[in-house]
Amino acid sequence: MQPAEDQPWWSAYFDDEFLRLYRPFLPPEDTLREVDTVVEILGFQRGAQVLDLACGWGRHAVELARAGYRVSGLDRSESLLRHARGIAAEAGVQVWWVRGDVRELPWSEQFAAVTCFFSSLGYFLSDAEDLRALCSVRDALLPDGAFLMETMHRDLVAREFAERDWWEGEHGEHVWVERQFDPVEGVSREWLRWQGADGTSGEKFHEIRVRSATEWAALLRRAGLEPEEWYGDWNLDPFTRESERLIVLAKRVE
Repeated sequence: MQPAEDQPWWSAYFDDEFLRLYRPFLPPEDTLREVDTVVEILGFQRGAQVLDLACGWGRHAVELARAGYRVSGLDRSESLLRHARGIAAEAGVQVWWVRGDVRELPWSEQFAAVTCFFSSLGYFLSDAEDLRALCSVRDALLPDGAFLMETMHRDLVAREFAERDWWEGEHGEHVWVERQFDPVEGVSREWLRWQGADGTSGEKFHEIRVRSATEWAALLRRAGLEPEEWYGDWNLDPFTRESERLIVLAKRVE
């Protein structure tokens, strides 16, 4: 499904087709390893309240609940939340699922931690809108609460940018991707087309603001979140410009 011309790309992007195309790249064993690392970084006791922002189909939220946390998951996509509810029911865990906007979180000083994974901040493209989201995160945290974010970073994208790619999906579909990176705006754009084995076809477009660690640090501090730890992957190696990912732990400051 494509969004209406006057709607942002993310208004229609995260549907059942997105799940079918991207889920094979995020296998359960990777999610389990990531959640183990999250538990290690946060160091909270069982029962702590955690909010997973842009939770998608709940792959992290469900495992965090299984680890003993009291978890809420927020996402804008009703399609993905529907899948999340089913996965939580199958796992036998309770997660409070909420459909909403990360810029307008309906909580105040409630969570010991807020998490946000898979480059889910940056969709709004502007510092002003991402700052709104981060300020909302700060307000939802308890005093001295923690915000844990995992995302792509500009150094890696600029160095290893691939203009074209393709793959074959788990159901036999062929997927072709074209990308552009604007080094002035710091925006990565991607056009994706697929042809299914059953003759179905479709296309999607997305764009995301890609920031350096320096830019993220400045934005976090403007929102009242002080970065304390930086990692370059889920093995908790130190962050460098060569790192595969950017993982930052920030604390709410008064």
